[in-house]
Amino acid sequence: MFAVELAREGMTGPGKVFEGTYGFFKVMGRKPVAPPALGEPFGIRRAFTKRFPLGQFSQTVAQAAVEARPFVKEANDIAEVDIRVSHSAIKIMADGPEKWRPQTHETADHSIPYAAGLVLMYGNIAPEYYEDPYLHDSRLLDLVGRIKVSPSEEADRTENEFNLCELEVVLRSGERKTTRVEYHRGHFKNPMTDAEMEEKFRLMAGRHLSADRLDRLLGILRGIENEPQLNGLISSTLT
Repeated sequence: MFAVELAREGMTGPGKVFEGTYGFFKVMGRKPVAPPALGEPFGIRRAFTKRFPLGQFSQTVAQAAVEARPFVKEANDIAEVDIRVSHSAIKIMADGPEKWRPQTHETADHSIPYAAGLVLMYGNIAPEYYEDPYLHDSRLLDLVGRIKVSPSEEADRTENEFNLCELEVVLRSGERKTTRVEYHRGHFKNPMTDAEMEEKFRLMAGRHLSADRLDRLLGILRGIENEPQLNGLISSTLT
């Protein structure tokens, strides 16, 4: 019913949700779905969260840029940045000129070069960096323009296990710094701490809720198993 209400207001979705490139048929039809055997770990134990507010394939890129940034005093010192990831990552998040010059929030947060540029220039990634004036910041875009993204055979071989990223920063002095990230922060093999989860929660929700309401909501979430009804949780999310 919610989808019907959205459609009535004029909102549309993918035209080929079933038969498209990443549609239901191809994603779900890769192999027969068999029920897990008794004693197998539940799939939720293999789920992961995103440390940064951006697309999945940029998580390791952002982490690699975080680890490389202490090597960079100023963004203008960077001659170029070479990023090597899988073909899948490039197809989704570095597939055309718009990923180097994003015009919308949705393109920016699904862009490998833009994500790397943000971290190398500002040291972190926050939701406001996907809006003006950052989208048209000439200094930031100049740095993003010096970022190259190329495919890696190793990343292709291992993409079912992790999203490998190798990032090399080349300074104008000729110095080089290479970082490598396999499991992004938030992957079940590299889980986020409770403090990191709270930090991201406050970062994302702080734009919509007051500090008092944020504290109350976090208190409820920490003890969700003790809540007799969902009313308190839902009312705490309302602005």
